[in-house]
Amino acid sequence: MVQPIIKEITVNAPVSKVWKVISNKDDLAKWFHPSDDYKLEVGHTFHMTGHHEGKDYPHTMTITEIIPERKLGLDWFIEGDAGITKVTYELEPDGDKTKVKVIHSGFDKYPDGEANRNDYNNGWEHVLNTLLKEYVEQDKKREDPSCGS
Repeated sequence: MVQPIIKEITVNAPVSKVWKVISNKDDLAKWFHPSDDYKLEVGHTFHMTGHHEGKDYPHTMTITEIIPERKLGLDWFIEGDAGITKVTYELEPDGDKTKVKVIHSGFDKYPDGEANRNDYNNGWEHVLNTLLKEYVEQDKKREDPSCGS
């Protein structure tokens, strides 16, 4: 069995802010990928296209679980993948900060699940530590000039 990816970071923002950033169509377009058909609703399927090294990666995702300001679950498929995987964002307050955990599972469907897991693992490093964290924290600095510039 291929182990799931589990990534955890702490973001310098309250849970309400992080929830908005991971669940709001306009925010997602700014830090992740835009979607013309995104709607925060269990059972809703939406589409995004990622770009990496000159190649397009069409994503199809279905929202499977919503617990506001706590959890967002998705069925995750990128064109060319061997099957649908599962991604869960879990948020936990940590004082005035937020612990963000991402669990990505289902790599057993792939002929070389470990290699695919490793590719996604590297991707999640960038998505969480660069795209998400920097977007949330830069936005916080714009809102609060005392945070420095």
